[in-house]
Amino acid sequence: MTIRSRIRLLALVVSSCFVVSACESSVLPEQPRPSIAQVGSVGAPYLAAVAEANSAAAKQSDSEILPALSSRSDFSRASILISRILSTFEYNKQPLDEVMAGRIFDAYFDALDPQRMFLLLSDIEKFHPHRLDTAKMISHGELDMAFDIYTLYRERVQEYYQYVFSLLDSDHEFDFTKDEVFSLDRKKLPWVRTKEDLHELWRQRVKNDFLRLKLVGRTDEQIIERLRKRYTNSQKLILQANSEDVAEMFLNAYADSTDPHTSYFSPTSAKNFNVQLSLSVEGIGAVLQKRDEYAQIREVVAGGPAEKSGQIKPGDRIVAVGQGTEGPMEDVIDWRLDDIVAKVRGERGSVVRVEILPGDEGLESETKIVHIIRDKVMMEDQAAKLKTLEVESEGDKKTVGIITIPSFYEDFEGRSSKQADYKSVTRDVKKILKDLNEQGASAVVLDLRNNGGGSLSEAANLSGLFVGPMNHIVQVKDNNDRISHVRSNHQEIVWDKPVVVMVNRVSASASEIFAAAIQDYGRGIVVGDDTWGKGTVQTLTDLSDFINKSVVQNPEVGALKWTIQMFFRVNGSSTQSKGVQPDIDFPSIVNHEEFGESSYPNALPWTQIEPVTYRQFKDMKPIIAAVAKRHEERTKSSEAWQLLVDEVAYSAKLSERKEVSLNYETRLQERKEMEEQRHEFNERRKKLGQSDVGIFRLDDGLSFGEGNLHEELENEKRRKENIDTPTREAVNIAVDLADYY
Repeated sequence: MTIRSRIRLLALVVSSCFVVSACESSVLPEQPRPSIAQVGSVGAPYLAAVAEANSAAAKQSDSEILPALSSRSDFSRASILISRILSTFEYNKQPLDEVMAGRIFDAYFDALDPQRMFLLLSDIEKFHPHRLDTAKMISHGELDMAFDIYTLYRERVQEYYQYVFSLLDSDHEFDFTKDEVFSLDRKKLPWVRTKEDLHELWRQRVKNDFLRLKLVGRTDEQIIERLRKRYTNSQKLILQANSEDVAEMFLNAYADSTDPHTSYFSPTSAKNFNVQLSLSVEGIGAVLQKRDEYAQIREVVAGGPAEKSGQIKPGDRIVAVGQGTEGPMEDVIDWRLDDIVAKVRGERGSVVRVEILPGDEGLESETKIVHIIRDKVMMEDQAAKLKTLEVESEGDKKTVGIITIPSFYEDFEGRSSKQADYKSVTRDVKKILKDLNEQGASAVVLDLRNNGGGSLSEAANLSGLFVGPMNHIVQVKDNNDRISHVRSNHQEIVWDKPVVVMVNRVSASASEIFAAAIQDYGRGIVVGDDTWGKGTVQTLTDLSDFINKSVVQNPEVGALKWTIQMFFRVNGSSTQSKGVQPDIDFPSIVNHEEFGESSYPNALPWTQIEPVTYRQFKDMKPIIAAVAKRHEERTKSSEAWQLLVDEVAYSAKLSERKEVSLNYETRLQERKEMEEQRHEFNERRKKLGQSDVGIFRLDDGLSFGEGNLHEELENEKRRKENIDTPTREAVNIAVDLADYY
């Protein structure tokens, strides 16, 4: 995966402020899918039968095997409720009028085809007479047009992938001597007018994908096989969308058009929110990813039921799932990942049988059935973690704690039911800080890089560990201009020593609240990059709460995450759009014009209100100036820091490319230059005694889930265990701060 891809992925994480991994998704199929073998072990004969069945299915007309798409009464109810809430109660409430209708119409097409590779201008013009009717459709719960559009989109997907497969299946040979270019980002380009032009775009895309693999030494046969699988999987992902998916996408076009952080979640998607915030789920404790037609075990959660079984390991593939201790096994080969997860996840104490094809063996190997008792699984990998680093300063060794906080999580259900051991980031960090105090640590670094936020109350309570009880942490203003204050809880200061907070462009929401509180109260120094700039508060509302249960039994209408407030620092300044500016800047690869709140066309502007009365612990301006001077002097002579600067600059230059050549010799020369540059970086890293975990990596031509899983996991492990150069410098700054604090 390229640098550009990783940045875009992080941006998507922030856009929702919650991280929902593949293993946590839970989308149930509308109806049971046909199964080849319903009973017993599948093994090689079963897999052969599946292959035969898939081959036969491919010969059927597409209409026979695609999910039927149509609106339902539940979708209509959800649409009506969403329109009333967003037009009446949202913070930046906007009328559902013709102006909004036009934005929704455009947003839906952009969501369907963001790179403009499937739909023609004429396809959009076909529905254009109804563009301004979109508002009325949503307010009345009439979503038929959304399904008509998706049906047409699905037809176009089939049509153009058929063309793609024809390129791979024919004797077509790409001419890599021609001086052609391929656009990497078409989001802002005009819609294509003719099918011939779209065919040309797809030819260029396939040629680029082919060339990427050719440059890493794959044979033509290997390339064709890989691309056929890739495009087959991409097509299936679109074609397997069910009615619930379509309704969710269309209603989200409305939600996104009102506010960047307002979202509609279908009934099954809504179930994942609490999983993320609580870091717990009832299941087997395995992280899944899709690899070709299989759900592959990517990670086995430590202490979970899967690990305790001793029979499941990373790389294994799930081919069938059965409920209870006996009964039929339902094949899940070629299913959507969400659907498989829904089958595996279940009530605590219940039994699930998982049929496994060992990952280190071929498709002809025998499978095994593993009986697992589901349990509550804690996603500890996403919890706060501690590392320590000793630094010599003026002849003394000082210990600095490095606490990585991926999100501001809280088990709301556990807290409301008064469980003694419910999970929260404040509780976890409090324990870590007490341990650091016992160890005699001199300072602490809190790493909030890539932290997209989470619980507002946890942001306030975590701040309280450093600024003390019942202090104002953040101000919130509702759509009636009423201002209230969120304070830290009643607990005393746990850490009164120096604090350094690390942030980057993807640090957002609750991360910004915490970083701002540390700045405003003079409790520490913030280092890194300007944060995202998400200065609004959302609430998650179960839409079924608005429905009369005596009239409609068990309504399945999903949930709405909508903006209810804007938050402000205790100094009166909003973080909206501007974010939190660090006291000391670190090198950044991110283009602020493309990534961040200010890049959204419908983002709220920066504003400010009156400050609250609060007391700073210290006047940090002279301290920051002194520490910044030390930082500048130290990094000027630091080979490690200069390596970081050079890597960031080079990676930023590569990520800014809008198009690439399709000429083999040109690309080969570019790759040789990249390889030389990477080699130079690695040699400099070796001399410094650093592990081979750099910012810049060569393109391997693969998409996510196509690489060697064990290598990927090993690289992930090394990255997690590695203390990178920015963190080491943050530790140095923390030690400097201790001298002045």
